[in-house]
Amino acid sequence: MAKVALRNRRQSIELARAGGNAPDPIIGASWVRSSGVVETSRTVVPVDIDPVDALTEWEESPIRRSGVSPEKKLAWAAEAGGLVAAVTNETGRILWSSGGRQMRRRAEQVGFMPGGCWDEASAGTNALGLALHTGEPATVFSAEHWIDAVHDWVCWSVPIHTPDGRILGVIDLSGRWDTASPMAALAVETIGRLIEEHLPLDAVCPSPPPQLELRLLGHAEVALGNRRLRLTPRQVELLAALALEGPATLDELRDRVYGDRPVALATAKAEVSHLRRLLGGAIGSRPYCLTLPVNVDVLNLRKMLEAGNVGAAVSLYAGQLLPESEAPFAIDNRHLIDALLRQSLLHSGSTSDLLRYAEVHRYDLAVLEKAVAQPTPSIALHHEAFARLERAHRG
Repeated sequence: MAKVALRNRRQSIELARAGGNAPDPIIGASWVRSSGVVETSRTVVPVDIDPVDALTEWEESPIRRSGVSPEKKLAWAAEAGGLVAAVTNETGRILWSSGGRQMRRRAEQVGFMPGGCWDEASAGTNALGLALHTGEPATVFSAEHWIDAVHDWVCWSVPIHTPDGRILGVIDLSGRWDTASPMAALAVETIGRLIEEHLPLDAVCPSPPPQLELRLLGHAEVALGNRRLRLTPRQVELLAALALEGPATLDELRDRVYGDRPVALATAKAEVSHLRRLLGGAIGSRPYCLTLPVNVDVLNLRKMLEAGNVGAAVSLYAGQLLPESEAPFAIDNRHLIDALLRQSLLHSGSTSDLLRYAEVHRYDLAVLEKAVAQPTPSIALHHEAFARLERAHRG
């Protein structure tokens, strides 16, 4: 009898959908949001980070650290019901999944796996995306799903909230439509309540995220909070490109950093994934962006110049921007900063400011001639300027 009821339910949804109708207003509203954004013919959702990176993020997830062993409880429920279990972060990316071999294989074929994105903008109407959007438990049955590839599924999802209402992620149980049981909905809601009651203190009362410090002028240095990071030159370039140029698609980021060099997208993606791990997951995706506060010496220098504070700007100028880098974004920004600072100094720089700039650009005759011509309270400073200008002429 249950099989007949499930079959009838599926047929009624399919008929309603064929007629341009929705089985209920919540599903209908989700279909409207999905229309024109996600093709119904999509066979697999985006998997935008390596599964290993997703599991690294899972280790830090407050849902995992809730102290109630959510993996064990969800895995047991999945095994008992022939289902697959999953947990996402706050954006809808799956961080962890488990299930029986048969259902897990089906899940992997559509991207229902660590790294897979199941927000509505990526996968259309589905229970995980719906729970994220509404903040309420969601069930999506068969053809209520937007993409055809999961019309044989039924999914039950529950969002995990902090006491102040923030959504930390979603837990989900999914299986075949013809084995749907109300016990799965009960299980996922019970586990969800248990997790919310035992969230770690840092999720309930979050502290401000650490600030990323980027020193790009002269010798590059990167620190996260009070911890200095030892990064490769390429990793520094990726960070600097995001900090100076803003969010980017993978194609755009590759062009900014690698230029015309024949670097595969997969290589660039792997570099970003590794960098994300080093930053504790603080690089968002689609588009790639930094998700924590950033302090960059280059941007500070520009603000000082805009405010007319030439002396403070030149004191921050420890050297050219990433002087060894051949990345297109670095070359462009290096030229811009040097030109802005030089023009400001020629217009209103003191002798000491001009000489400080000349410590980096030793053969800039115009800067040194300006330093010699400047009135200065110190005869020693004037002699130094004159000596440097003579050296530059000989140079």
